[in-house]
Amino acid sequence: MQLDLKDRKILYELDTDSRQAYKTIAKKVGLSKDAVKYRINNMQATGLVKQFHTVIDTGKLGFISFRLFLKLQNTTPEKEAEIIEFLKAQKAVTWLVSIEGEYDIGMWILVKDITEVNKLWKDLLANYMNFIEKRWLCVFTRVSYFPRAYLLHKEKNTEEYVFITEPQDAGIDEKDMKLLRILAPNARVSILELSGKLHMTPKTVAARIKKLEKKGVIVGYRTAFDLEMLGYQHFKLHINLQNITEEKVCQFRAYVKQHPNIIYDNEVLGGDDFEIEIQVSGMEEFRGVINDIKARFAGIIKNYRYMIFYREHKFLFLPV
Repeated sequence: MQLDLKDRKILYELDTDSRQAYKTIAKKVGLSKDAVKYRINNMQATGLVKQFHTVIDTGKLGFISFRLFLKLQNTTPEKEAEIIEFLKAQKAVTWLVSIEGEYDIGMWILVKDITEVNKLWKDLLANYMNFIEKRWLCVFTRVSYFPRAYLLHKEKNTEEYVFITEPQDAGIDEKDMKLLRILAPNARVSILELSGKLHMTPKTVAARIKKLEKKGVIVGYRTAFDLEMLGYQHFKLHINLQNITEEKVCQFRAYVKQHPNIIYDNEVLGGDDFEIEIQVSGMEEFRGVINDIKARFAGIIKNYRYMIFYREHKFLFLPV
């Protein structure tokens, strides 16, 4: 899809804060409110903009975050589609992606206790055990996301948002949970619409949202794009380290945070030492990122592997 600079600026603003008013975005990109609204509606109609989602720190709601990769065997395209639909229908599966590489399917699972993930696993095996060659189950302990600085060809990113932390109690009541369930898949829902659905005054709704933001339960508001239409691919890079020092690890974390094409930094219990997600125009640019990492951190890079996330089937920040 051909995008001009104004389109890219709008996309960047939506990626940074998808709940911004049209008027606010218009001032930042130098267009009228109506022009911004028209362009965003057009991006949604063409499928470039898929969803406006609220980024929620699920750890503050007491959720445990699991990451599961599956390698399939003896499957037809129809059987793979069936397995994907089965997983997509599971409430605990909040993110689901098709993978090219060592694994075929990846997912983010949100549960309150081990019993829930155990039930999901047993149901999966009961239906598809003969079609699963291998699996890799880990626990997310901390995950950060970074605005897509590459949309504006920026040299560096400066922002970091932590949206997965270890389980804790943030003192959220059931009314807050109802609010979050509506906001999670639609960050741009209006205060008035929320007021009607929740049977609260607009003032009360706005106050609750501000409270959730202050507590760090609502981390931000982001946008899901069709990367193929943007001309980008989504790579997952796994790195294992050697000869590490605290100083070198801090330097690498700083590099990850500032890189304009790195959008996620995953800390995983039971995973590899560094797991980062990169969005670039293709394999050539991806190799360039790897070569830059190797040149800067050759002394601590033991080995690496990568996968390509080529189709997202589900993306929520809360089981709804």
